[in-house]
Parts: sequence; C-alpha cells; structure tokens
Amino acid sequence: MNHKINYFLFIIFFIITTSFSENLIIGVYNNPPLTYYENNEYSGFVVDLILEISKREKWKITYKFDAFDRLYKDLKEGKIDILVDIAYSEEREKNIKFNNETVFANWGVLYTNDSNFNSILDLRYKQIAVVKDDIYYAGKDGIKNLSKNLHLHINFLEYSSYKEVLEAVKRKVAYAGVVSRTYNGKVYNLRKTSISFFPVDIKYGFKKDIDPNIIQIIDHYLNKWKDDESSIYYKLLNKYFLNITNEIPQWIFWILFIGIFILFITLLMIYIYRKSLLKATKELREKNEKLESTNEELIAITEELEDLYKKNEEFSNNIMKMIEIMSNMKPSISINEFYKQILDVAISIIPEADYGSIILIDAKKKQTRFIAARGHDINKLKKIKSLIGNIPNKENIRIVENILYTEKSEYFSEKDIELLLKATVPIKETLVKEIQLNKDLWIKISLDIDKSSNKHFSENSFKLLDGFGNLIKAFWMEKSLTREVKNAYLRFATKLSIIAEAHDDITGNHIYRVGKISRFIAEKLGLNEEKLEEIESFAPLHDIGKIFTDRSLLRKTESLSDEEFEEIKMHTIYAVKLLDDPYFETAKNIALYHHEKYDGSGYPFGLKNGEIPIEAQIVSLADIYDALRSERTYKKRFSHDTAYRIITEGDGRVEPSHFHPKILGIFKQYHLVVKEIYKIL
Repeated sequence: MNHKINYFLFIIFFIITTSFSENLIIGVYNNPPLTYYENNEYSGFVVDLILEISKREKWKITYKFDAFDRLYKDLKEGKIDILVDIAYSEEREKNIKFNNETVFANWGVLYTNDSNFNSILDLRYKQIAVVKDDIYYAGKDGIKNLSKNLHLHINFLEYSSYKEVLEAVKRKVAYAGVVSRTYNGKVYNLRKTSISFFPVDIKYGFKKDIDPNIIQIIDHYLNKWKDDESSIYYKLLNKYFLNITNEIPQWIFWILFIGIFILFITLLMIYIYRKSLLKATKELREKNEKLESTNEELIAITEELEDLYKKNEEFSNNIMKMIEIMSNMKPSISINEFYKQILDVAISIIPEADYGSIILIDAKKKQTRFIAARGHDINKLKKIKSLIGNIPNKENIRIVENILYTEKSEYFSEKDIELLLKATVPIKETLVKEIQLNKDLWIKISLDIDKSSNKHFSENSFKLLDGFGNLIKAFWMEKSLTREVKNAYLRFATKLSIIAEAHDDITGNHIYRVGKISRFIAEKLGLNEEKLEEIESFAPLHDIGKIFTDRSLLRKTESLSDEEFEEIKMHTIYAVKLLDDPYFETAKNIALYHHEKYDGSGYPFGLKNGEIPIEAQIVSLADIYDALRSERTYKKRFSHDTAYRIITEGDGRVEPSHFHPKILGIFKQYHLVVKEIYKIL
C-alpha cells in the first residue's frame, strides 16, 4: 500500500514540476559561426544547440546581445542566466559555473598585415589588438602571459569584439590581432599566421545560483547527441563549419570531384554495357531454344552465337575482375608499388599478354623512365634516361609490331638502344596505351606478346585496356590528392616538433635524431614503408605535451619534488589535446605511451608487454639513448659506450627489462650504426 502511495506522489510531483517552464536570459555576443546576431536573428552553433534544448524542455528564452566582457560581468553578477561560447578555465570557475560536457574545442590564432612575419619574436615592441577578458589574451597561457615570459614588451589594444580587432589590424592601427580560430578573418585580406594560443574547451557558462537541474539537462542532451552521428549536434556542426575551413585549397575539391565523376561515368558505362550484354545473352538463348529443331545450317549459326556469348562473358568477367582489383588498391601505397600493381592488373586481364612494362614520360624534359616491368629486366631498364618514343600529343591506344624499332625517338641514344635490347625479351606484338596524368607527365603501358607465340591481341583486349586507362587516371588523381593532404599533415607535424623543442629548451637536434634512430630500429623490425615514414615523422613529437607544462619545471636543475615530477609526467596526457585526430594516431601513440616500460614500471598507465604500441616502444629506446648522449641542465653528456652499458646492463634508473626484447636485441646488434646516426645529426 505504501509503495502505491509513494508512486502516486511521484506522479503528482512530476506533473507539477513539468507544468512550469524555466525563464532564462541568455547572453549572446558576436563570434561567428559559434554565436552572432544578424538580420534580427540570434544564430550560431552554440546558440542553435541551446535553442533546440529549450524547445524540447519548453524553456522560455530571452536573449541579451552585447560585447563579451560586459556579458561576462553580467553573468558574474547574476544579471543573466547563461552565457554561450565561453572557454573553460579554473580562474573563471571561481566566479561562474560550467557544464561538464564540452561543446566545442577551440584555440586562438594570430592575424597580421605584415607579409614578412616569421615568428612570434616579430611581435616585440608592437601594438597587438585583443578582446578584453578574452581567454586567448588574458588566460593563464594566453598571449599576455606569453609576451611577459618572452620579454616581448607588447602594447595591447583592448577591444570588445573580434570584428573590431581585425578592423584595427586592417587599418594598421595594430600590427597584429588575436582572435578565435573559428572566426573568419579572410574577409579582411589579412595573413593568418601559424601562431596559436591556449587550446581550450568551449562550454556554457552559468550564474552561480542557477538551478543545477538546468546544467544536468544540457549535459544530458550534449552527451546523447555527441554519441549519435545523425543527431542535431552533427547537423549543426556541418551547417556552420563545413564551408569555413580553409586548410585544404578549393582546387583540391574540384580535382577530387572531377576524378570521382570520371570514375562514375566509367563504371556507369561498364554497368550499362553489362546490362545490355546480359539482355542480349538472354535473347540469344531464347532464340537458340526455338532453332534447335532446324537444319544443320541453323545449328551452325547457333554454335557461332554461342561462341560469341562465351567471348562476351569472358570480356564481362575481365571487366568485373579489373574493377574488383582496382577497388582493393589503397591510395596510401607507395608510388612504385602503385605502378607495379597497375602492370600486374593489366597483364592479368589481357589474356594474350606475356610481358609488359610502364614508362613515365616527362614531356618538358624530353625524358622517359621505366618504372615497372614484368618479364623484362627492370634494373637495366631503369638505367635508360633518353627519350625512347615520341611524346604523345593526345591520349591513344594502338597495336604495334616490333615496337623497339618502329617507335624509336630521334633523341634515343645508341648506348640506350643497346641497353634496351639487352634488357628486353624478343617481342612479336605490343598493345600500347598512353595516358596523360598532367600537363607534362604521361605514362605509357606496353603489353607484349612473346616472339614465338601465335597469339594476337583481340578487340576485347583492346577495349579492356582502353577502359582500364581511364580508371588508372582517376585512381592516380585520387592518390595525388591523398599525398597532398598527407604532406600537409607532415608539414604541420614538423612545426609542432619545433614548438616542442623550443618550449623544452632542448639544444641541438635531439628530436630529429630520435626520428632517424627510431626509423632505423623500425626498419630492422621489418615494418612496412608507410609505418617507417610515420615513425620518422612523428617521433619528434614524443614530448609535444610539454608545451602545456610549466617551463620553470622543465628547466629546473635541482631535484624535483614528488608533486613536480607528477606534473612533468602529465605531458604524456596533455599530448592528446593536440594529436586527437585519426591521421595522428601513430603520433598520439608515441607521445602518450613512450614512457611506458616493457616490465610495467612506466607511466602514465603502467602498461606492459604487448599492451604498449610498438611505435612507442621503439621511440622509448631511441629517446633514452639520445638523452643519455646529450647534455641537459641537470646532467652531463655521456659517451656512446657509457650509454650502451646503461641501456644493456642498467644503472638503477634505466634497466634492460624496460625495453622490448627484440628492440633491445636490434640495439645491441647495430649500436655502432646508431652511434653514427647520432654523430651525423
């Protein structure tokens, strides 16, 4: 009975509490696309999110639009309930409340009107425009404290909005200005520098006496929506941020679109052809059934039709085989492996082909270069430098007899002719496809029939190779775009490495030596080329998290207290703030786990054995060796022999049990090579 009464009271309480809606005053300032007021409407990513929550909860909202510093003051005084788009900091949490769930990650960037700007040191004695109370200006790690630490003597001009900041720079009232990285500064024709400040979590700010249920409700929706990629959170993210990123040039998207369009047209033609073929085959079978009762002449015609069907079916199967193989080729493979796979696919789908080769033609330099071969001696062919055939003036496919003599170029030297004859097997007939990759670059695919063979290239083979050429071109364009993006990430990684090195006051080439030594060890472990490149490029980022660590601790010469050492150890966790991107997965593994030990005695998680990513275990040994060899504020440099003895025998701090046995074995076997790498760099 008591249970039923309690349940009834709960229902009554729920009806009463939900029948009254909250009246909330929300502060909005001008920081597009996160928050802004335009055309008599309050808009922006964080504004639309809170509006969606209020609709579902039936809250009544009143907006107040003003400058950020004035709204922040109102929030502290309890004159407004919520302030959208406010960066979290411990200092601010003393005055206001924050929700737990992060709405958006952000950081500050620097715009300038000086085309010769090179580094942050160029800001010395300059006037810099900032927003008053902005966290990228006045925060603990903002430009204000940074300028003091670097003794830049900057004169800061305080404004109320990012718009006023960039207008001051455009008018040359200020030399440079600091704004949020989401604020679009392109419209002011200013230069966006590589300098960034204070990565922060963007949240909602609340007055101190706000109803805690309101914060809990907002966190509930944010947590739920962020776990669902089809939610309103991601729809708004696409709406406000998909078209403002400018890290990738617009022309890349056009090239990618054209490549996909070409591939789509090719696949559509293949699909239509196959549908037509299947339809024709079905009709032929029906006619065949009707003609079974006719005379021998009609039977002969039927047999001829069946033979045609078999050829068409073989052609169709080869097309499907070609599509299947091409779809399994990954853009991340090396360029040499890409060309080799192209040749293997071409020979596999052309039944008459015995051998083949691919030549790269540089029209500008009038040079050719063999980049793949099957059946011929590729090592000898690669030595040929002069122009073998004529430079194409359009894409073409043709069948050539005795190609070595019929298509000689006037630029082809006698020495290279002799080398070509030695490197190739006798050829009867060649099917040639010439494909233009860009203005000056062509590839020529040559499929050969052996001199002693009685085969000839069929019409189907002619069509197959012609269609295959279009797929190659589309795939090559996609691969080129992939490498462009990859190179952009690698350049960004290099800049992060320089920042980490400068923050830690490391002298010499420590981070680069760690990269080279790590690549050498990884190569001896037998890792693939892509992994080797990632390890060499990202090993220098192993201590990138130290840019969030107090520099006075990093430069301290005396012993660290337990509390100070715990703070130093946090640099592995801080690294995730910068490297939380799918492409930086290897870099994140290195930075997060390179202080873990094989025996489980490391930090931050005490992982052991196979729990530690192999790239982190490689960089761990390379980093320790280089640190032992290098001079620091707290130690002298050691000789190679001393460093080798400490790593392989132990000294109390460093023990052999800290390292993966295979990695330690490689170091023991090749330690003299490691020594030479250290000396060179």
